[in-house]
Amino acid sequence: MIHLKEAIRPIGNRVWVKDRVNKPEPNSRGRSRRRLAARLGLWLGATGIAVVALIFGFGGQILNGVVKGKVEQAFAKAHPGSALRLGHLRYLVGDNILSAQSVALNSTHLTFKTGQISLTGVRWVRLLWGRRDWARVLAFASLDATNLDAAFPQALYGLRCARLRASVPDSKLLLLGTDLRPLVEDEAFFAAHTFRTTRFRLAVPEFEVLGLAYGELLQGKSYRAGSIRLSGASFDALVSRDKPVRSSPKSPLMLQEALAAIRQPLRVDNISITKADLRYGERVRAGAAPGVLTFGNADFYVSDLANRRDDSKDIRIEAQTQFMNAAALRVQMTIPAGSPEVSFHYAGSLSAMDLTRLNPFLETVEHFRIVSGSVQDVLFAIDVAAGEARGQVRARYQDLKIAVLDKQTGSETGIDNRVVSFLMNALKIRNANPAAESGSMKDGKVVYTRKPQDNFLQFMWFALRSGILDVISL
Repeated sequence: MIHLKEAIRPIGNRVWVKDRVNKPEPNSRGRSRRRLAARLGLWLGATGIAVVALIFGFGGQILNGVVKGKVEQAFAKAHPGSALRLGHLRYLVGDNILSAQSVALNSTHLTFKTGQISLTGVRWVRLLWGRRDWARVLAFASLDATNLDAAFPQALYGLRCARLRASVPDSKLLLLGTDLRPLVEDEAFFAAHTFRTTRFRLAVPEFEVLGLAYGELLQGKSYRAGSIRLSGASFDALVSRDKPVRSSPKSPLMLQEALAAIRQPLRVDNISITKADLRYGERVRAGAAPGVLTFGNADFYVSDLANRRDDSKDIRIEAQTQFMNAAALRVQMTIPAGSPEVSFHYAGSLSAMDLTRLNPFLETVEHFRIVSGSVQDVLFAIDVAAGEARGQVRARYQDLKIAVLDKQTGSETGIDNRVVSFLMNALKIRNANPAAESGSMKDGKVVYTRKPQDNFLQFMWFALRSGILDVISL
């Protein structure tokens, strides 16, 4: 007799076997994922090998036949009216160097071109995947460009640079052979302006920035650097005083105003400018030679330059130069960082000097000549608060005598000029200002209010001049 338990066992076995066939084992899903990952890895590897082989074998054709055209078209679409032209492109895979034989950009307000330019260390994978975090994309990048030339037709200025090197890992920026200059000669430059203006020229053989925070710069967070060094720079400014002043002139920005206009925080620990030559000129007639003041072999040192008052430090500037190639001029200045108004303090000294060395400027601009006179020393201290300059000038000089010149001919021989010169020397001018021990020494008072057309250097000079004129006046 067959027991019921034994009779149903096969059925149970069959059911059990069926269940084992229909239900997956616990680890089968993991094995499927690994197989999928393996296939995907093989596919990506094969694709990568194919891409690398394609780049090695046909990289030049791809870059210059496809990529270059796409980039130029994309730029034109993003900037209507502008055109970008790239020279021959080359990419070295092993060194990760992308180079262009030239770059040219043309638009209404700007034309720009370069010679050879190369870019190394860019994380192209991040960029190609659309991750445009520039601080990460360029974290190991370096740029080397030659013969950069930019022109701004509407402003009539051009900017050139023989070589530019920038290294993000080293936090360095180097510019060699940089100069800012007008695109036309002085007469054409001033003829293009209806009102009084200033023409600038600047040449900097070497400009170096160390400790530059590229990461913060690329993220738009701040402009921060450890030091800036300039060597052998020359600066030339010429004012067209033959032009009328605009009735409602737009005031040039003072140093504090220029810093405050920068939205992001800016800080440079120190700036040094060595062996610089500066020229400031004014012309009173078109085509005529200007009167010029020169400051040769100048050294400038700036510390704690900033546009935010994050601490109690003031911006400090120290300068020393040879004034008119005849006397040592020293100036110290302190400027409150982050101050919203034009307020600062400056003081300085001038060594012994033959005053006739000033005639090339005074004859042209002020229409008088120093016949004789010498200064032993000059000391000055001036405070500026909200554009109002107040201070004191102490000058020791002797044998001062002047001659008034005809404004048209520049001559002192006319009867009118002789009479005016005599009256000035006899009744208006202190011919000497001896030492304080004599009891007759006079200190000059500085009283000057900033005019809308004054730039920073003009404002400083005009304030100091008011004190000098007060010293020599009876």
